[in-house]
Amino acid sequence: MFAVTRKHRQTIQKYKTNENSQKPPTRGEGVSMKIIVNSLDLNDAVAKVSKALPGKDVAPVLECIKFTAENDKLTLYATDKDLAIEKTIDANVIVGGQMLVPGKIFAEYIRNIADADSEVSLDTDENRLMISTGGSDCNIATLDVDDYPEVEEIGNSSYFAIVERNLKALVNNVLFSVATDDSRPMLKGVYFEGTGYTLTAVATDGYRFAMSKKPLEEKVERLTATVPSRSLNELFKLLGDGDEVLHVYIEGNYLLVTLPNTRLFTRLLAGQYIKYDNIVPREFVSTLTVNKANFERSLNTASIMSRQEKNNLVLLDIDEYNMTISSTSQYGTAKETVAVALSGKDINAAYNSRYINDCLRVINADTIKMEFAKHNGCIITIENSDEVLYFILPVKQIN
Repeated sequence: MFAVTRKHRQTIQKYKTNENSQKPPTRGEGVSMKIIVNSLDLNDAVAKVSKALPGKDVAPVLECIKFTAENDKLTLYATDKDLAIEKTIDANVIVGGQMLVPGKIFAEYIRNIADADSEVSLDTDENRLMISTGGSDCNIATLDVDDYPEVEEIGNSSYFAIVERNLKALVNNVLFSVATDDSRPMLKGVYFEGTGYTLTAVATDGYRFAMSKKPLEEKVERLTATVPSRSLNELFKLLGDGDEVLHVYIEGNYLLVTLPNTRLFTRLLAGQYIKYDNIVPREFVSTLTVNKANFERSLNTASIMSRQEKNNLVLLDIDEYNMTISSTSQYGTAKETVAVALSGKDINAAYNSRYINDCLRVINADTIKMEFAKHNGCIITIENSDEVLYFILPVKQIN
């Protein structure tokens, strides 16, 4: 909460309105707004919803943040029609209403004046927004709220319930494997499939494959959705590590995630995701276990030489007790050895070190298991767990 200054208290008495008023008026109805809000709360909310603003030239109205003030709550909303983020914060709403403000300018100004324990007064007068706090004053032109796209809503009949920290981990475990090029648009998202009490997430760029599973709090028949990576990147930033049960709603080509005081709405990728069941090999010629921390440290050290190269190539030479990791470039050669326990044939294969390191970075375990198929395709998992599974193709070596 925030304190109300003497100046603002006098303004409250002047603008006191009927607490039983219904729908907040819009600027188009000719009614001014008057709001007092904590500057840090406002800055945090603006920073979050601004992530949904378009990144390229669009209609001016889409470059705006929509503000709705009523019942001592201020709701901010931004969208590019594919992604929308809504954030609600406490505010002293003296006169409620709605306004539309250019998002990037407003965000930059609020970021510069935000300070602990300071208040921001927001007043609208016809087509201007007046911002004042301490010794700072600014006015920004507003747009007509009636021109803003309708806020999308979806039904609540199809949803899955999941603990917040589990959803965050699920996204983090696979997001790095999505494709970044436009040749296969469906691979630019993460495929989610809820069945029974399990939610599975899958991502691939054609060179590597990632799959992760987390428990659901309620049983579902079968729900599927392919969510764009950009939307998941922003969702990950909004998610915390708590035990709050979140509801994720799916309807048609849209998905809605509800968090405390925050909602993220995204358009889904249209089309059929690839059939991934046959991607992962089921027969292996070799299996090993290795200490994750030791392997990660040795891999990072050995790959220093190849990081400037296009494919970050490292060679794994593995026998019964040791894995030798080496890389070579125009700058020289680096080699590291780490202890392993291998069963099966010796392995000599090359891989993109970044692909392996991405997996190790998100795995939360002391020991990992690596399984090698006939042509050296490598599976990385946690021993005695199906929480994560990563499949990495080898790099063909040219002598």
